[in-house]
Amino acid sequence: MVRWAALAVACMMAGPAAAEPVPPRDGLNAVLWMQTSAEYKAATIGAFAAARVALAAALADPDWTAAPEQGAGFRDLPPAVILDVDDTVLDTGPYQAWLVATGAEYGAESFSDWVEERGAEAVPGAVEYLAFLRERGIVAVFVSNRAARLEEATRDALAAIGATFPKDADTVMLKRERKEWTVLKGSRRAEAAKRYRILQVMGDNLGDFVDEIGGTVPERAQAVLKRADFWGSKWVMLPNPVYGSWEAALAAPDARSEDERRAEKLRALSPWK
Repeated sequence: MVRWAALAVACMMAGPAAAEPVPPRDGLNAVLWMQTSAEYKAATIGAFAAARVALAAALADPDWTAAPEQGAGFRDLPPAVILDVDDTVLDTGPYQAWLVATGAEYGAESFSDWVEERGAEAVPGAVEYLAFLRERGIVAVFVSNRAARLEEATRDALAAIGATFPKDADTVMLKRERKEWTVLKGSRRAEAAKRYRILQVMGDNLGDFVDEIGGTVPERAQAVLKRADFWGSKWVMLPNPVYGSWEAALAAPDARSEDERRAEKLRALSPWK
């Protein structure tokens, strides 16, 4: 009995076991913000609400187009909007959280496995926006850099949140579905603009709106300012601090490891002093 009492005292004196060190995960705060914060929900709901208001003006103005790719003679074309898919209307948070929790890098195979499960939920505000489009006869054209082999799974997930697809046109345009449909989306926006008057474009990455996604941080900023009058009405950007072409602008071409990429990001900061 004395022996067990002495052991208990020794354990108490030793204190709690040291916690396992948690490796750094650059995406932790960003993914948590998108998955748990009220602020993210407020931002996306507000963006979709503002987009609906702008669409009312767009419908009333036959000269309104949100696509620089739009050719002449578009006034009598049926109205449509162009939407990105991932983290614009479908939430990839569970997949991003899995990457953070496991320390895995994004991979086409793992992302495809997640997409094929067809479990993605809607970004807050997207369901109401899609309903608004249906009620007013506005076609939703989805331009995504998902692989072409994921079209069926993508259509199923979009249909589950209220998207509809016309029978006479392909309105789910995925990367490499045609030879000319590269990671740059301009050719697909131009294709949609042949059939529809594009009232609005929505996305979470600069490449959803323009093809000038490379280059330096100042060059990307200039691409935004070039169409300053489009933002908030013709073009609506949703927040995404987790991933996007903005990261590539910060990393040196030879930065391959996570530590190297983190060092580049630190050098890109503009500190107080």
